[in-house]
Amino acid sequence: MGGPQGYGRPCCVGEKDPETTVSSTLIFDTDILVSYTKKHAGALKFLARVPLAERRISVISCLELMHGCRDARELRDANEFLAEAFVEVLPLTPQICDSARLLMKRYVLSRKPDPHDTLIASTALAAGEVLATGNIKHFDFVPGLVLSAFQP
Repeated sequence: MGGPQGYGRPCCVGEKDPETTVSSTLIFDTDILVSYTKKHAGALKFLARVPLAERRISVISCLELMHGCRDARELRDANEFLAEAFVEVLPLTPQICDSARLLMKRYVLSRKPDPHDTLIASTALAAGEVLATGNIKHFDFVPGLVLSAFQP
């Protein structure tokens, strides 16, 4: 059964130069997708710095973005964005679900994590990839998770 890795605090990868290209594969949290669809300059620049081949998202982020759509046009635009901007949508696996369940069991009383966030964090852990997010507080307690801080 897969579970949270390690016992240390997660590592945050700093973004020292906002103009440089990111060279590692990133899994994008939903907050960045929402900022991008709202045309926030920081999100547009951040996504542009990551080559298409290095962009991934969890199916959970996909569902969250679609859930926020208010009409057919927004839903169409969201689906087009997801299809064009990401090379892969990572599915839930039994390992990811087990890891999320263990995170919830371990932290529900102290941190009250959002169930979607535990699934997104577990997806990044299972893939061994960095999670890009502007919501560091939602993930900073997850052992072994490497975060890339996004600032809109």
